[in-house]
Amino acid sequence: MLRFKELLKDTKLMSGIYAVTLVTALLILALVVKGPEDSGKLVADRDGNIIGINRRSLDRSERYDLSLEIKDKEETYNRDVTLTLQAEQEGQGASGLSKEETREAEIDAAVDNMISSIEYSREKKIRLPLQLPDGTEVRWTGTERGAGPVILIIPLMYVSLVILMAANSMKGDRTAGEERRIIMRGLPRFCNQLYLMMNAGLILSDAFDTISDGYRLNECGSSFERDIAELRDATDGHRISTAQVINEYAVRHDVKELIRIAAILTENENRGSDVVESLERESRYLWDERKTVARECGKAIDTKMSYPLGLLLIILIVITMAPALLNM
Repeated sequence: MLRFKELLKDTKLMSGIYAVTLVTALLILALVVKGPEDSGKLVADRDGNIIGINRRSLDRSERYDLSLEIKDKEETYNRDVTLTLQAEQEGQGASGLSKEETREAEIDAAVDNMISSIEYSREKKIRLPLQLPDGTEVRWTGTERGAGPVILIIPLMYVSLVILMAANSMKGDRTAGEERRIIMRGLPRFCNQLYLMMNAGLILSDAFDTISDGYRLNECGSSFERDIAELRDATDGHRISTAQVINEYAVRHDVKELIRIAAILTENENRGSDVVESLERESRYLWDERKTVARECGKAIDTKMSYPLGLLLIILIVITMAPALLNM
């Protein structure tokens, strides 16, 4: 429940969900206004064979995808047929019968001629022929094309997009939280190094350069140490204060403790305040905070280990009692 409330407060996520909801609503509205289907009705008999078509309108073309089965003596021909019933104002262009020698070519020509006569029919209720002109039986099969599957797919796509957006938002939050934890783990050492070097007489920029050089030599360092080294390289030769660089990094990662250290360093640069005592106090606080976090993690490990230990205990009880139960 708490995680759900955090997602509701994510303005970027909610804006995306509102946009997806609006587009989905417009698509569904367009399908509803357009109607469940562009074509009319297919008339079928008890066996499921298509025997006729009830056109929706004579003022526009309509398309029907059908399958045609032609039984010619001992052979059966199957053909997919697309009937495009022409509008009333369109002209008729019936095709003639082919003169091919083979029987299959003759049947194809007869089917083309039959389809042409159907497509340019002026009747609203069209009865499909069950025989070719030479008496060969034909059987029509097909399904009506409608928007039903589309209406079902759109909500599924909407739910999938919302879940994907929420998952990406949660992943981003987890990544940001992990970065803050890494910074908090390395911050006590960084603050302590600043305190020791500035207490020894180094100025802030020289102390920062020395610390970043040490981080660069440590190949197994954390991402926080690599970021400090990259900050030094990015600002090397630029006329920008070290305190400002640290403050920008702290604000970017939203680490309050580092922001507080950057404020201490900025105040030292602007007013010449005693930075050593403040850094010593912050260092003690950060080390105490890290110890507290370590103790909490240790307690969490004990809690997590209780589940596998309980499972092992149950397995042990079952193994111990199994022989006695089998001998009863």
